[in-house]
Amino acid sequence: MLPDIGALRPWEDPAVTSLRRLPMHATIRRDDVISLDGEWRLAVHPHPDAVPESAIVGEPAGVPVQVPGNWTLQGIDGERPHYTNVQMPFPGPPPRLPERQPTGVYRRAFGLAPRPRGTRTIVQVGAAESVHAVWVNGDFVGYGTDSRLSSEYDATDAVRDGTNEIAIVVWRWSAHSYLEDQDQWWMAGLHRSVTIERRPPVHVADVHCDTDLDPRTGTGRVRVATRVACSHESAPGWTVRTRLIAPGGARVGRDAEGAVPHLRDAGGAGPHLHDASYVYAGHVVEAEWRVPRAAAWSAEAPRLHEVRVELVAPDGSVVDAVTQRCGIRRVEVRDRALLVNGRRVWIFGVNRHEHHPDRGKALTLSDVRRDLEEMRRHNVTAIRTSHYPHHPDLYDLCDELGMYVVDEANAECHAYNAVLADDERWRAAFVERGTRMVARDRNHPCVIMWSLGNESGYGASHDAMAAAMRRVDPSRPLHYEGAVDPRSWRGGGETRATVPGAEIQATWESRGRGVTDVVCPMYPSVADIRRYGEAGRGDRPLIMCEYSHAMGNSNGGLADYWEAITETPGLQGGFIWEWKDHGLRRRMPDGSTRLAYGGDFGDAPHDGNFVADGLVSADLEPHPALREVAWVYRPVTVALETVRGVRRLRVTNRRSFTALGDLAASWELWAHGRLAAHGRLRVPDVAPGRSVWVALPADAPRGSSDVHLTVRWALRSRTWWADAGHVVAWDQVTLRPPRRAEPASRRPRRAPRRTAVEAAPAAPQPADGVLAEPVEAWLWRAATDNDGFKLLPELRRRIRVGGGALERWLEQGVDRRPAGELVRATVERTVADDGAVTYRHRIVVPARLAGLPRVGVRFALPARYATMRWYGRGPHENYPDRRGGAMLGVWSGPPDAMPYLVPQEYGLRTDVRWWECRDEAAGEVVRIEALDPVSLHVSATRHRTEDLHAAANAADLRPSPRIWVHLDAAHRGLGTASCGPDVAPRHEVAAGVHEFAWRLSVVRT
Repeated sequence: MLPDIGALRPWEDPAVTSLRRLPMHATIRRDDVISLDGEWRLAVHPHPDAVPESAIVGEPAGVPVQVPGNWTLQGIDGERPHYTNVQMPFPGPPPRLPERQPTGVYRRAFGLAPRPRGTRTIVQVGAAESVHAVWVNGDFVGYGTDSRLSSEYDATDAVRDGTNEIAIVVWRWSAHSYLEDQDQWWMAGLHRSVTIERRPPVHVADVHCDTDLDPRTGTGRVRVATRVACSHESAPGWTVRTRLIAPGGARVGRDAEGAVPHLRDAGGAGPHLHDASYVYAGHVVEAEWRVPRAAAWSAEAPRLHEVRVELVAPDGSVVDAVTQRCGIRRVEVRDRALLVNGRRVWIFGVNRHEHHPDRGKALTLSDVRRDLEEMRRHNVTAIRTSHYPHHPDLYDLCDELGMYVVDEANAECHAYNAVLADDERWRAAFVERGTRMVARDRNHPCVIMWSLGNESGYGASHDAMAAAMRRVDPSRPLHYEGAVDPRSWRGGGETRATVPGAEIQATWESRGRGVTDVVCPMYPSVADIRRYGEAGRGDRPLIMCEYSHAMGNSNGGLADYWEAITETPGLQGGFIWEWKDHGLRRRMPDGSTRLAYGGDFGDAPHDGNFVADGLVSADLEPHPALREVAWVYRPVTVALETVRGVRRLRVTNRRSFTALGDLAASWELWAHGRLAAHGRLRVPDVAPGRSVWVALPADAPRGSSDVHLTVRWALRSRTWWADAGHVVAWDQVTLRPPRRAEPASRRPRRAPRRTAVEAAPAAPQPADGVLAEPVEAWLWRAATDNDGFKLLPELRRRIRVGGGALERWLEQGVDRRPAGELVRATVERTVADDGAVTYRHRIVVPARLAGLPRVGVRFALPARYATMRWYGRGPHENYPDRRGGAMLGVWSGPPDAMPYLVPQEYGLRTDVRWWECRDEAAGEVVRIEALDPVSLHVSATRHRTEDLHAAANAADLRPSPRIWVHLDAAHRGLGTASCGPDVAPRHEVAAGVHEFAWRLSVVRT
């Protein structure tokens, strides 16, 4: 039995949030710190009652592990990651725990040099999952909860000069696990740093930097409150000297010096005496500056001031010094807008979990920075810390580099949504998780809103939490989706599907005003957010906390959201779910590795690959949809408008504080798939949030059709996130549409130093003789995650992933029956004198099959045709409802590799006029030309549809000896129905007659 706390069993009691834990404060980095990161010994016991007292004080047992780290990824027998989304990994009800409760005992030694009498020795546990307790030299020093915030304990009375032993016990499950039921892997262990800090007897305990900016006058205000702690009665005469340094390094005004109130107890009746070894920290010294023409902070211009605080003893010596960075800025909600420094800002956001494919939740500073760099390369400027406070490094970097942050408390009880928030046993935990986060992060200017957590219904604990958080920091708005979402109301039994659109608008406007200053729904439809904006009711802006679920081949309709957002007052953006797949690298018996998802570690119950729903892979490789995100989040837009009868380009600066001087604009004129002209676009300076009109740099060549003007904006110089020349925005306008029938005699580009182009072979044979598999009508695609959860039917039904399309297709046999058994398909094949073959197809889809995956044909080429070149949308993969950022042009490259963790439909290019597959060695080209209509959707990959659909992991795929080509007259959009709206009706495959014609030829260069 564990000593000291064994009888209390706090891990079973949700009302016990800590024992002997020190108050939370801003992140303070001191020099006198001993890092305990590195190798520890770890012994994992099956139950807390199985942990002997000797585990704390005896010879260290167990195996070597790394801290920070998750023991679930460090080879501990029987201990593996476990993934669930909504459901808990063990049966309830709260606060009941499972029979098996793994309890890990971490052990290591550390040394302490002698220090002056009264020096405080503080143990900081950066984070532990689920809860933890600390012993030093066998003495219990504290217990803490909240696996995403640090806990500090005063170990002064337990330590000694020289060698010391520390033991940290971590419970994998606790009553607080019910309040940490986020959609992520369940892990275990010490996943942030553990440190020992030495503090003077009288020291700075906290520094609170409160800033404001008057947007009208540009005058800033900085107020600094320094909290001094002492462990014994001290003589009068202590002072705090505070200095404010401007971004350029100049001192602002005069240093402020204030006397520390006499270090006595709060009642002033005498010295504050201590029965326990923690310090009294009730002595506050304030300093304030008025800053005319302040250098304001925003994500576009992240200008940081520095606050330097010195604690001066009565003899004039500086005994403690602390530095904090702050930004002068104001955040407010007014007139249906979230304002930063008085200006409306677009929320170009993503939700971010902390995840690494090898280290799980143990991230390094480099990991955090790489995330931010990749985000900014794709125009992401806002982060929601789903669904807990992140590592302090994130906030430092966002302050310095410029990102807006919605900081979210570690509170989600999804399996018991709308229950725990009204259970008073969890009330203290709710409140502390909010206020401790605020106390830690309130100095960071990047934080523009506090979030009360996620998917926890709405109850009395949220009211208490909001009030307490506002008390700790009244300078920022609050955010909480559960208070405005009808799905979170208790007792009504309503679901999103049963609440009519008009009622949703009314409830969004009226509900939850005490706990959220913004309307922040989850996965609303485009129609719903547009109706909210157009209704013009209320005073709160709508900012989606989650939308456009990025699971697999997804994010269909993203451009539709942003068309509504930019056109409708009261709408301001949102946070895409989510940034990164949570794949975990797993070594297989044969020595190979692969990225794993739920169930791959034998974890049950589990929710499969629902954890693989990111815009980038677990290894930070961008998925194709991230290009669409970069386009809808672009900082400048170009549109074709007619002004007084003259066509001009309207250039709009979507930034809020900076002009476009750091960007260079260029243009290209494309006609018939050829680059007709190009140059630099001369644009006058465009003020933030304003538009200008500029003349067309060139017009369509006479007699031409299919003419497009492309405008790109690139960085003039290197930034922290990209090199000079990086393209941040692009648009394409149509000057003349294509004619119904384009000339069919176009030939492929000749190879260097070759002049002759001759038909191959010399005696013309039908071009389709080169095909490795014949042309056949085709209706099926390997189901995307939005079509439906393909892996396990019972999971598909239970968690209702997808919009139901896959269930319908499977019932109809679309996956296994030849197309000719389902639809009427006829084809007319004509062979020309030069061997070119023209196919004319007529496919009639009955009404009962409306909503098919695709209508088109499939054939195969030998794998030697491995270089693609096409005139259509590109260069990246695009689909009918995800092609806003894909420009028409001539593109080239090899067949796409499978970009998704779970194999599914991929690789399509839309609006393709012609497509070539080249055998480089033989100089032979297979060419496909769309005839009627003028474009088709085309894909060419190394995988059959059947193989893609059968595979459970991308690592299981083997390239085919053939290139599989699809030509589609119609292809279903992607939508986002794995968690959100399904495909818009106009992007469904309609019933009726589908006719299309195309030409196949073979030429040699």
